[in-house]
Amino acid sequence: MTYMITNQCIGCNRCESVCPNQAITQNNHQYQINPERCNDCVGHYAVPQCWAACPTTNGCVPDLTVLPQSLTISSNDYWENWFSLYDCLVSRLKANHQSEYWQSWFNTYSHYSQKLSQHLQTPTPVGANA
Repeated sequence: MTYMITNQCIGCNRCESVCPNQAITQNNHQYQINPERCNDCVGHYAVPQCWAACPTTNGCVPDLTVLPQSLTISSNDYWENWFSLYDCLVSRLKANHQSEYWQSWFNTYSHYSQKLSQHLQTPTPVGANA
């Protein structure tokens, strides 16, 4: 992701001096960030230095109009991978036969469920004379 200088910039020159990629330049008293040079300070710092050095809260912000290279890759590759994985998982589910364990568990559950239902339906005397 790249960053951009907003109109809230006060022109303090801090961002330009701390940028490790020299992506920030000044044109006509306004700072600009070259999106081809800005790499979010990856490989240099944990946070973008222009953002960290800016004394205003919104003088230097992420530029959401420029997508990172990883997001501009063809969506066809994404969907091909997605459907390939989906088809693989569906075929594994279809091939996976129901194990005897689960059939036994279901039969036991059904048996005790019926017994409990019958027990709840039979009247039980309540009171001292019962």
